[in-house]
Amino acid sequence: MKDIVENRQRLSLASKLRIGLLVLKENGPLWCACLGGYYAASAVADRFFKSMDGIRRRTGIPGMNSKALNKAIWEAWDWGGGGDEWTPSDEWKASVMKCVLERHIPTGTRVLEIGPGGGRWTGALIARSASFTAVDISESCVDLCRKKFSHEPKASFIVGSGSDLQGIADSSVDALWSFDVFVHINLAEVQAYADEFHRVMTPGAIGVIHHGSVGGALGGWRSNVTHESFLKTLQDRGFEIVESVLEWQDEGTTHQAGLYKDVITVFKRRS
Repeated sequence: MKDIVENRQRLSLASKLRIGLLVLKENGPLWCACLGGYYAASAVADRFFKSMDGIRRRTGIPGMNSKALNKAIWEAWDWGGGGDEWTPSDEWKASVMKCVLERHIPTGTRVLEIGPGGGRWTGALIARSASFTAVDISESCVDLCRKKFSHEPKASFIVGSGSDLQGIADSSVDALWSFDVFVHINLAEVQAYADEFHRVMTPGAIGVIHHGSVGGALGGWRSNVTHESFLKTLQDRGFEIVESVLEWQDEGTTHQAGLYKDVITVFKRRS
């Protein structure tokens, strides 16, 4: 049982005391002691997080999202789960494939993936591509993907800097994909990447990027990027926004783009 700290403010002190007595009666002192410890610890943790977030916003420090930290974290990450540790359910992943990847990434195109990680989406992207390249800041991810997809002659994997696409030729990308990556990249690096998108994408090329929307206010190691700043970054460089969604419907089920009010933005390089 986890809750949101702010929600506790919706109960008056008298109501909390009355409910507390009922909880004690129904669950006993040991369980209630653990509950009290959880409430106290989570309230303290929430206060510290808000202080961290405030300091980052006031001073402009990178938090957990500098290029150096991103490289260190994802180099050290255990990729045994292939990236599916962030997949809420098989149904969600299948819907992302059907409603996002297959809908927007054309078949028979030159595809670029930024941040393949453990190859969570890479196999599906390779299958749709005429040629495929992936760039990742983590050497361990690149090594892993090279081994995992060694049977795919049209796929190549290169180590990147975390803010540019060196090694990718001008006007050589027809479709660009990145998921669970730009949520961890601060705005300055996102802007540098956007300059590179304009260089490497062909006129009419499509881009699909999963990113944060609230500047890290909800945690999850999210960067300082907001929905508005991400869209402005693309629009300032002449990209057309095709759509930008926090959720979608698939056969009666609502699926969220991410765990922390993340967004999936689809954009196009104008001709």
